[in-house]
Amino acid sequence: MHAAPPSPRPIRRLCVQWPRFGPYHLARLAAAHRHLYERGVALTGLETAGRDATYAWRSEQAPAPFHRVQVFPDRTFEALRPAEVHAGVTAALDRLRPDAVAVNSYSFPDARACLAWCRRHRRVAILMSDSKQDDAPRTAWRERIKALLVGQFDAALLAGTPQRAYLLHLGFPEHCVFLGYDVVDNDFFARGAAEARRRPAAWQDDLGVPAGHPYFLAVSRFLAVKNLDGLLRAYRQYRRHDAAPWPLVLVGDGPERPRLEQAARDLDGVVFAGFRQIDELPGFYGHAGAFVHPALKDTWGLVVNEAMAAGLPVLVSERAGCAQDLVLEGENGFLFDPDDTAHLARLMQRMTAQETDRAAMGRRSQAVIAAWPLERFAEGLWQAAQAGRESADRRFHPAARALLALLRTAARRTHSFHSVKD
Repeated sequence: MHAAPPSPRPIRRLCVQWPRFGPYHLARLAAAHRHLYERGVALTGLETAGRDATYAWRSEQAPAPFHRVQVFPDRTFEALRPAEVHAGVTAALDRLRPDAVAVNSYSFPDARACLAWCRRHRRVAILMSDSKQDDAPRTAWRERIKALLVGQFDAALLAGTPQRAYLLHLGFPEHCVFLGYDVVDNDFFARGAAEARRRPAAWQDDLGVPAGHPYFLAVSRFLAVKNLDGLLRAYRQYRRHDAAPWPLVLVGDGPERPRLEQAARDLDGVVFAGFRQIDELPGFYGHAGAFVHPALKDTWGLVVNEAMAAGLPVLVSERAGCAQDLVLEGENGFLFDPDDTAHLARLMQRMTAQETDRAAMGRRSQAVIAAWPLERFAEGLWQAAQAGRESADRRFHPAARALLALLRTAARRTHSFHSVKD
């Protein structure tokens, strides 16, 4: 008589890892804590560094309901050496001994350290990703290496439909894939926008936008891939053909800002509002008439979630990762080819036309985004952890072990093998 195989290890301690926590990560972790606490599971948020050079978020150090661990609290992520990242994250996991680890991507040294730790200790490794097929040039040999790497994860929590398709293309088992990675605090943006509309703010006059006058809004880092210069060209065309054009408000900052300001120097109606922290954003959404996201490439586009939660109709690049799941053509907005500025200009005219029921489109946006709340992240995380239990107790694939060791020694910077611009 053969003995029954041992039951998979129960999940009692779950760790979620990111290089640095911004407000979006903390909101998801708080929701996950509530969800897991009801199931007797302790959540730890594992943060590699206290600062980063990519995002200008302020440091959020308020007490959290979950256990928060910072490996290098006084360091900047990009300034860390990959070898010390690997050693520090590995030591933190040795202390925490989680039953499952949800890992941000697979292209950073902290993520690879988490994956290697899980395989060595036969714990559930959950891939969190919003990568899709068209994010970067793909070559056969790189994809084979990537497939080997992602195959060492036991489950995945992905952003949406195109991200699922890409992971399945890499050979990942469909029954271990769950959605809901890229969500925001919908209620925060809905409440803040509603409050802003109830109390028209004097800051609109400071921006050069008359109080009560709608405007197009774009919120973005000022990078070439975000295609804000394309938006300015489309806006120029729109102004030439609209008798009463709306202003265009650009919220954000980045290396492209001087060039964009130069491109808009003779263009009326453009407002550069600068970078704003998350608590300022609902006011911008609340007073806007429509949201525009013109990116040439974007793995997802959380700003579209925010705008929809605030009740705005949206104009979204068809190359944004969220487009397929969040934009219902003609219902809550429109999609466009980001290279076709004439089409975007026509859509801007259509959005400002008197016969367009923008209020109805905004309500449809809120109805659509209601299916993507923080709780979806929490539930997807738990489902992934449970599904991953079935394969966690397996040997570390020798080729994958060797690949991770090679990447660890070959990396010179934290972004050495990260091919998609954030």
